[in-house]
Amino acid sequence: MRRRQRADDGCSSAVASRSSMHYPVLLRVEEYLDLAPRYGSEVIRVGSLVLFASHTPWAYYARPNRGNASPPRRKDLVRLRRVCKHRELPLRIEWIAELSPELENIAAAFGLRIARHPLLILTEDEFVERSRSVGVRMLDPDDGQLIESRAVVHVVFDPTMPAAAGVVERDARLLRLDHAEVNYAHQRARSGRTVTGVASVAGVGVVATGSYNPIGEVAEIVGVGTLPTYRHQGLGSDVVHQLCEDAFSHGVQLIALVAEDEGVARMYQRLGFRRIGTCMSAQDCSF
Repeated sequence: MRRRQRADDGCSSAVASRSSMHYPVLLRVEEYLDLAPRYGSEVIRVGSLVLFASHTPWAYYARPNRGNASPPRRKDLVRLRRVCKHRELPLRIEWIAELSPELENIAAAFGLRIARHPLLILTEDEFVERSRSVGVRMLDPDDGQLIESRAVVHVVFDPTMPAAAGVVERDARLLRLDHAEVNYAHQRARSGRTVTGVASVAGVGVVATGSYNPIGEVAEIVGVGTLPTYRHQGLGSDVVHQLCEDAFSHGVQLIALVAEDEGVARMYQRLGFRRIGTCMSAQDCSF
């Protein structure tokens, strides 16, 4: 595996004109993001958008229709809202800003709440060597800590959790995990569609986790989080580093990652990730 050390190159926004150096890789990531939810959803075409009606324990979203040359318009959002209400689905749209630049203004004028997140990629040549904590490892599909890792994710991404949430909150969520989510997590792990790594502490169990979802030679890292009481120890970075190493060793050539904000993006850049654009999301918070 050939790797090189590299410095943090900042996270300036990319411009994805067809002549841009980022345009081909943005299209590659867009293709992946279009394929990823199709494995667990009904695909519903809504004008220039595609809605993924999830068959899984968690909800999906709508995206621009890759097969439609026309950009999204307001009437598509009107239709999307109607379909989502009929099916009792959340109205959420995700897209790459540089490939669908017109959608932000349309969604904002439609009253949706907009969020912007740095989009980063990593290739094997850019992967930065580093040591990791001893408790970081990949999980087999039937490892008992796989479900413990799901409880960590629930704690980390629950905005109602206390700032000092830790093992007590994790174990409480573990007891309340839905059987459908548990079964689906094992199903995806056994099929190889989700591969999970964790950081564990002796006598405590899983305190940080993350996963990658491979499709062909592209994968996305998702669900990275550390229990608040164990943050600022580099455990999340260690887990991501382990995930990247494992993905490259299994034939992945390009890893994509959507960071929460610019500060988180800078952390990933220390592992070799580079910023190529911005992922957008828009959602209707009224229902």
